[in-house]
Amino acid sequence: DIFLKWFNDPEITQYLIMYKPLTRDWEEEWFDVLKHKEDAVYFSILLLDEDNPEKIIGNCAIQSINSKNRACSCGITIGEKKYQSKGYGTEAMEMLVEYGFNTLNMNRIELSVYEFNIRAYKTYQKVGFVEEGRKRQARYHNGKYYDEVMMAILREDWEKKVRE
Repeated sequence: DIFLKWFNDPEITQYLIMYKPLTRDWEEEWFDVLKHKEDAVYFSILLLDEDNPEKIIGNCAIQSINSKNRACSCGITIGEKKYQSKGYGTEAMEMLVEYGFNTLNMNRIELSVYEFNIRAYKTYQKVGFVEEGRKRQARYHNGKYYDEVMMAILREDWEKKVRE
């Protein structure tokens, strides 16, 4: 039910590639497909505190895992609005990147973000992602076209950042 709530909320989905409303049937089908994907790893983002033990506040994933080239893509959503802009997304993204490099032995992790999602763009920069290019006017949102920004982080850059 929590994913239905998030992925049917225009305030959340405006930042996602997904643009169609999510139905319960589609959600069940989606989870079934995810369970069997061999080139992806999915995580829930949990808030661990006394008031809400193991409260799910978001999700994240490493996808399109290419073992030959040691490259993958990633994505994150903090779906619970009251937990946005509190550093949880940055912390989750740092953990996701660490997992990609240390556990999956990736050399490159990439993502894309729409230029109007300034909060996410700044988070990705803080984690160490750098802008590599843009798909110009790739997203139509609220009567205007926006670029899709392509970003990536390399293992060597991440290792240097961790040492600092």
